[in-house]
Amino acid sequence: MISVTLLCVDGLLFVLTLSHVLGPWRFVLGLVFALTTPGWSLVGLVHLRSSALETGLSIASSLALIVLCAQVMMTMGLWHPVALEEALCVACAPSLIWQSRDFQRVTNRRR
Repeated sequence: MISVTLLCVDGLLFVLTLSHVLGPWRFVLGLVFALTTPGWSLVGLVHLRSSALETGLSIASSLALIVLCAQVMMTMGLWHPVALEEALCVACAPSLIWQSRDFQRVTNRRR
């Protein structure tokens, strides 16, 4: 369920970024994305059985990945926050799609 929600956030934020929409919705989606999605796209694949551990690792991993990518971009002289946001949206999508397939399989079994 989390992967499906974050996939929707990822897709919506990507569309808003490409269309150059500014405002409070993009800010909120960007904040939710930055705090959760990059980390969950990695931590969610591990299937830890502790929600507190998954939440903490997802947030910590997200912040670490964003800082690492930003530092590399600044070092190379390619700093552009919008490009970083778009690149992270594209990079996280395959993992979120993969994890969402697991949710669809479980939902279909219940029917």
